[in-house]
Amino acid sequence: MPTFSAKFLQETTARIFRACAISAEESHVIAEHLVDAEACGLPSHGLLRVPQYVQAIAAGELVPGAKLHVLSETIATAVLDAGHGFGQVMARQAMDLAIERAERAGAGVVTLRNCGHTGRLGSYTEQATRRDMAGIVMVNGGGHGQWVAPFGASSGRLATNPISFAVPTASSDPLVLDMATSAAPEGKIRAMLAAGLAIPEGWVVDHEGNSTRNPADLYGPRRGALLPFGGHKGFGLAMLIDALAGGLSGAGVCCDADAPLAGKGDGVFLVAIQIAAFAPLELYQQRITRLVQHVKSAAPSASSGEVVVPGETEARHRQRSLREGIPVAPATWDALVSLMERFQIRLSAVPHP
Repeated sequence: MPTFSAKFLQETTARIFRACAISAEESHVIAEHLVDAEACGLPSHGLLRVPQYVQAIAAGELVPGAKLHVLSETIATAVLDAGHGFGQVMARQAMDLAIERAERAGAGVVTLRNCGHTGRLGSYTEQATRRDMAGIVMVNGGGHGQWVAPFGASSGRLATNPISFAVPTASSDPLVLDMATSAAPEGKIRAMLAAGLAIPEGWVVDHEGNSTRNPADLYGPRRGALLPFGGHKGFGLAMLIDALAGGLSGAGVCCDADAPLAGKGDGVFLVAIQIAAFAPLELYQQRITRLVQHVKSAAPSASSGEVVVPGETEARHRQRSLREGIPVAPATWDALVSLMERFQIRLSAVPHP
């Protein structure tokens, strides 16, 4: 795979967005988020989204320069409308508001609707930990993006409905869980399709309900479905995320089997919890350190060789990527080059780390 520095990819991606009449500030936020997802080893939430966003701008589905509107609020809560702005921009601002409320009230709970694709949720829960808070984020598709079959079914009725939790630790890396409630994020299937790779058994069924390893079977023309992770467990969690992220935000819940895959925007549920409102921060971090040490002291299985806690793999991947460069899938890089040619963006050189 071609490999590039994070700085080069951020600057290149930001230039593409600026060519779409997006401000330098917004372009930087979006590019930084997408490149960080690549650095963390999550290309499903990274640069392959750039052509998708460019197309959404042209179609009027994403609104550059949209402003966050407060629809209602209390000392600890807020209901927000993103005005179809970029998810990376709007969710970051929404978490800032949740953090501000947590500083006053001990906890802040914010909902967000009409929000563009939010990307990697761990980015926002990590944002809370940098202010010595715990973060929780849940996202639904506002009733759209029904890729996922309910437990015991073979046709889509729910979105991938991801969730993230993060807590601060004594080290620079928080403890972070970031996961879809489906067996895999839809973007991961898309990335493997672009790369010409087979998917693992148990991720997708075709339109007849048969298990398949062909990622194209998800997209049709007769569409298949993603399966929930852990059977009824992922299914149940996905329904409750729909109820919280979609129901409380007003974005909408899944209730129409004919709803298009792309729609009016994500529903987002964000929580910031001030650690110091419950326990002294240093004492809390000591507790988490002991928890991590205890878990990692377990004898590893023969296949794993090591016990890895949530967020550790991504943090290591990020450190290595920033040191050695970020590999970009050839199909993704070709798509970026095509956009640069379309917008007449010239690169004097393509720096490798």
